[in-house]
Amino acid sequence: MRGALVALWLSALVLSAPAAVAEGGLQYNVGTSQETPASHLIDSYEHIIETGYEDHQFAMRALMVGEIDFMLTSHLIAADSANRANMPGLSILGMVEETESYVPVARSDTQDDWGNLELLKAINAALGGIFSSSTGQQAYLTWFLGETELKDSDFVSVIGDWPTPTEGGTLYRILEGEKELVACMYNQDSPMSNLDDNAEMQGYEVEISKMVVSRMESHYEVQIPFRPLDSGGEFEAIENLRRADTCDFVMASITNSKAVSKGMRGGVPYHIEGIVLMASAESPHLDTAQGLFLSNDEGVQSDFDQRWIAIALLSVLIVYLLVRRN
Repeated sequence: MRGALVALWLSALVLSAPAAVAEGGLQYNVGTSQETPASHLIDSYEHIIETGYEDHQFAMRALMVGEIDFMLTSHLIAADSANRANMPGLSILGMVEETESYVPVARSDTQDDWGNLELLKAINAALGGIFSSSTGQQAYLTWFLGETELKDSDFVSVIGDWPTPTEGGTLYRILEGEKELVACMYNQDSPMSNLDDNAEMQGYEVEISKMVVSRMESHYEVQIPFRPLDSGGEFEAIENLRRADTCDFVMASITNSKAVSKGMRGGVPYHIEGIVLMASAESPHLDTAQGLFLSNDEGVQSDFDQRWIAIALLSVLIVYLLVRRN
């Protein structure tokens, strides 16, 4: 009888364990800043507390010293090495929400101006080769921290799909050496594009553009003179492209939908922007960024189900002891 009572007591103890864990569930304190509204991502989660900051610098400092557990901010802010130079130990767990993708932009073909879509197709094929190899990640690491969100699967439809240039068209004239290849950009004062000490364009978009030209040269077996042009702004870059005599494509953090709205054509993405989750050495452990949104109750349910196995075994023991007693 004593053995049966012990077994019953153990069963009750195991059965009550999940409730105890749930009552003591962890809550995450997540920092945000005014530059990157992120409340919509966490408002519906009771286990996440939002702490707002005036700007990302204050939030990053709070994250570094452990005042908050995590931080939600834009990828551009989180991955900018300049923002984190004096804040060691910060890392990006992953992207939580994709907001936009940046694409190369070219003019549409007309009766008087053709071969532009062939050029865009060649740029797409070059980007496919770049991001299906390690060179895309290498370019990314030159200007950002972490890893690019672009994957091989994003370029399946364009890898190796090189166009044959039509005589007299834009791509044809570039390959024949009749004109240089010019990319319109502008100084965004960010890793995407900025001016160096000599007032020359540099940045991730310049780096990717040069890699595109290199791939085109290799495929078509020609030398292609290339020049990035600082247009002064996004509007000016589009207008320069529209005039046809200033530049051949735009690489200036423009989305496909914006390109279409301007009467232009967009290619495949070379950069994905969005909201990412940052952590520090003081942060609770999460395997992925999505783990932030899993409450303890969700994790406990799995443990609770496993405890029923122990309860079943104890029940068998109880029955055995009762039968043996009889």
